[in-house]
Amino acid sequence: MGLVAVLVSGCTDGGGGGDLVTYTDPANLTLLEVPANWHIYEIEEINELERVPFVENVSGLEFPIESVVGFDGAPVDDVDNLAGQVVGADFPIGAATVRSVGERERDFVSRFALTQSVLPYFSLPNAQELTKEDFSFGNGYEGVRVLVAYADPTGQDIGVAYMISVTDDDDERIFSVVAGCSRECFMDRQQDIESVVDSWLVNTRD
Repeated sequence: MGLVAVLVSGCTDGGGGGDLVTYTDPANLTLLEVPANWHIYEIEEINELERVPFVENVSGLEFPIESVVGFDGAPVDDVDNLAGQVVGADFPIGAATVRSVGERERDFVSRFALTQSVLPYFSLPNAQELTKEDFSFGNGYEGVRVLVAYADPTGQDIGVAYMISVTDDDDERIFSVVAGCSRECFMDRQQDIESVVDSWLVNTRD
């Protein structure tokens, strides 16, 4: 994991530069900017996959999807790019998701649930939170920002992911964005990945 440590010092200023495409979900709850040469996949395409990427249950808790947009920096536009694992991806993959929180689940919303419902890295080998900090958009939209590295089940290949996950003031929704790829890819494409995640806004209707 030693080489991954060099990423920590760089995770402060994205600035990927170049032309950007702005995406706003149909309910106008979130906004995201990606490089113009990346690809965006809306929920109709993502639903064709066997499972929705970057959406996990935590200890039996379910947070139904309200909206999701996937994206990648692959050479070819293909929603199947999202179906691969971060550790094996040689291009950035990610998703921005809005999920509802039921009354029963609200008692269990925590920093742990906010991260593991996106990417369950605590159950993966050699997981290391390179950075982890509280994060706030203001107006009660608060959560956590994490840069994490982890290995595949063999312990050989390493992936790195950067995510932000927050709830609204009443814990009625979970908003999350994540992007990552293999360690080598992340070190090459770090500025773009940071720029995409850091561009993300929530509660854009207000």
